[in-house]
Amino acid sequence: MLDRLMPLLPPGLRERLRALAARWPLRPAAPASDPTILPGLDLRPGPMPPLHPPAAINDNPLQAVHDAVERGLRASGHLR
Repeated sequence: MLDRLMPLLPPGLRERLRALAARWPLRPAAPASDPTILPGLDLRPGPMPPLHPPAAINDNPLQAVHDAVERGLRASGHLR
C-alpha cells in the first residue's frame, strides 16, 4: 500500500519516511510452532444432542385447514 502512496508524496517527505523506516526495528518472525493449548482445556468435541423424530408428521398440511373450515360450516349451520 505504501508503494502506491509514495509517488504521491513530495520528495522531502519521501526521504524522511525512508530514513524513519530504515531506523525502525523489524519485528522478529513468530516461531513456527503448534498453537498454544491452554492447560486443562479439553479439545474433544462435546456430546451431540440426541436426535428425536419430529413431534408430529403432517402428511397433508391442507387437512387441518379443511377440518377447520368444515367445523366452521357445521357450527354456522351451512353443513349438516
